[in-house]
Amino acid sequence: MPAEHVLIRVIPRVIRITHQFDPAQIEALSACVETMAEGMPLFQAENMQSGLNKLSDMDRYCYYVAGCVGEMLTKLFCHYSPEIAQHRDEMLVLAVSFGQGLQMTNILKDIWDDAERGVCWLPQDIFTEVGYDLKNLGTRSNDDKFRVGLSRLISIARDHLNNALKFTQLIPSHETGIRNFCLWALGMAILTLKKIKQNLGFTRSEQVKITRNSVRSTILATKLVGRSNRLLRVLFDLIGHDLQVPGFTQTDAIPKLR
Repeated sequence: MPAEHVLIRVIPRVIRITHQFDPAQIEALSACVETMAEGMPLFQAENMQSGLNKLSDMDRYCYYVAGCVGEMLTKLFCHYSPEIAQHRDEMLVLAVSFGQGLQMTNILKDIWDDAERGVCWLPQDIFTEVGYDLKNLGTRSNDDKFRVGLSRLISIARDHLNNALKFTQLIPSHETGIRNFCLWALGMAILTLKKIKQNLGFTRSEQVKITRNSVRSTILATKLVGRSNRLLRVLFDLIGHDLQVPGFTQTDAIPKLR
């Protein structure tokens, strides 16, 4: 594809620029690329038509494609700011959950697009508990049991995004650029989960894609309350309160990966 050809052509330039970075920056980038290169093939070699076996498998997948990126960014943030580095250990843990919240949101939004390609990233154990077999997955078999399982995954994703908020709150309020970067991703993810929850019978990703107005609202809200941890908590709880499934909460949303 054209984009991949362009990427190959500019690789020497990318490597040359990377070698100009500080050692700590190079280590952060290298560790992320190495983790992705080791982990992603493990899943590409599997038959993904019937989903992953367990939620822990989804945790691992999300780590390899998104959680390690959160770790990389945290290392870069800490290298940039000694003030941020004071919370390095806590942020490195929360960053994995942040990445999983974003990746789970994408997975849930793209369920049916992936299904058309013969791919499913959902964990079977969550659906087994409600009596649904992912082997039957299809827009025509989008039944009530499937929607119960889907609601549970939305609740879990919401817990991860709650950790994303905690991560962002550890960034000093005067670092508005970094906070905005995190809050925009968090805000658009939580609004996407709300659209999915309000339309559990959706059959195409376009049906749960947030509007441009929602994006503008996210940016505006960030400008208004982005520097206040207290107001951010109030806003998150207000928007995300109906995403949790009563009696089904993940008390520890940090993936157990190691």
